[in-house]
Amino acid sequence: MASTAIGDQMVGERRDMGAAYRWYVVGVLFVAYCFSAIDARVLTLLVIPIKQALGLSDFEISLLQGFAFALLYSVAAIPLGRLVDRSSRRSRIIVVGVLFWSAMTMVCGLARSFGQLFAARIGVGIGEATLSPTAYSLISDYFEARRRALAISFYAIGYPIGGGLALVIGGALLTHFTQMGGAVLPVFGALAPWQMVFVVVGLPGIVVALLLLTIREPQRRELAVAAPDDTLTVRQTLAYLRTHWRLYGMLIGSISLIGMLSIGVTLWYPTFLVRTYQMPIAQAGLYYGLLMLVCGTIGTIMGGWISGRLMRKGRADANMQIVLATTVLKALPLIIGPLMPSATLALLFMGIGTLIGQGAQGVMIAAIQDITPNRLRGQVMALTLLCVNLIGLGVGASFIAAITDFGFGDENAIRYSIALSGAILLPVIVGIIFTGLPAYRAALVRLGGEKGSVR
Repeated sequence: MASTAIGDQMVGERRDMGAAYRWYVVGVLFVAYCFSAIDARVLTLLVIPIKQALGLSDFEISLLQGFAFALLYSVAAIPLGRLVDRSSRRSRIIVVGVLFWSAMTMVCGLARSFGQLFAARIGVGIGEATLSPTAYSLISDYFEARRRALAISFYAIGYPIGGGLALVIGGALLTHFTQMGGAVLPVFGALAPWQMVFVVVGLPGIVVALLLLTIREPQRRELAVAAPDDTLTVRQTLAYLRTHWRLYGMLIGSISLIGMLSIGVTLWYPTFLVRTYQMPIAQAGLYYGLLMLVCGTIGTIMGGWISGRLMRKGRADANMQIVLATTVLKALPLIIGPLMPSATLALLFMGIGTLIGQGAQGVMIAAIQDITPNRLRGQVMALTLLCVNLIGLGVGASFIAAITDFGFGDENAIRYSIALSGAILLPVIVGIIFTGLPAYRAALVRLGGEKGSVR
């Protein structure tokens, strides 16, 4: 009886959480996402010094940027997703993850070979796998459907902002430690400038972990589908996905290919600026980083805001309509941008493409959350992130590098590799979305009725 009373009291407290606190939670998760992007993406600006120090090819660098990070990130995402669906203290999952990925980022700075750096990047991926499935689950329980896309979009801007900061801060740190001639640390000895960048950007993880400890557990929403113990088994989850294969095939397939293009281009664009226009590394990081910060942030928030406006007007499928529209509209600037005769024009067109394309960032995830029952969200998001990272991050970085190394056989042809990747992938993405839109609309109608019955 006592435990029941305590449980009722906790539920009451969760219901009383005001709007300010809900947005505070989004803010804390946003900060965590920023630092996850910084730790994951700082390697993008260090391509040239790492290649020179370790004697690596573009393809080997792409494995460090993509495959190494995505390998166990993707594998770990499935059990972590199930843990999210079962856990009553979801924020604690992220705390452990933040501390682990921050430590492994610092270990990247101690690496002295390709194998050591590859292993450390795997560790970063494992830690970061804890964040998004948990964050999306928490946000979906703090916000109702019509506000969910905007809340998720505010969380989602953490990645373009963090990615931009990774380039800006990374460039400044690289310049600083290059002028110092590296540094000597107790026990670890002399470290090169690029190694010191990894060590420094990993340090703030302790502060982020402390912030995450302030998040309270919300009441779970929309429990329309549940197993007898209130948690679906893996077999039940897979059975549900098989039943709705056309729907989830469209959602996960389109998101994965969008990730493959955007991640691949983002990882290689600073290197493209250096090679094609002889732009200094720090300058490339500053300009491209600011572009991601400004255009990525505005685009992501606008996507969530437009989604909310359209839903209030009765467009329940607003999220996927935005994904479709942004995919079509960003095609031209992304394809022709790398072919421009000057760095200014290349950055201008990339800014336009980023502004448009990032409009889909938050609403893509909201689209999946809207049609997925609560007790499936952690596992479905884990599966989504598995595909996004294996295809988007694992293949995306290597796709462009493979075209450059094995297609053109010239690292200075990277501009054509970036343009070709957009010309190949964007029409495929549009086709997949068109094919699955009827199933998405039907799911919104079906889930809307089920949720109404349980409320």
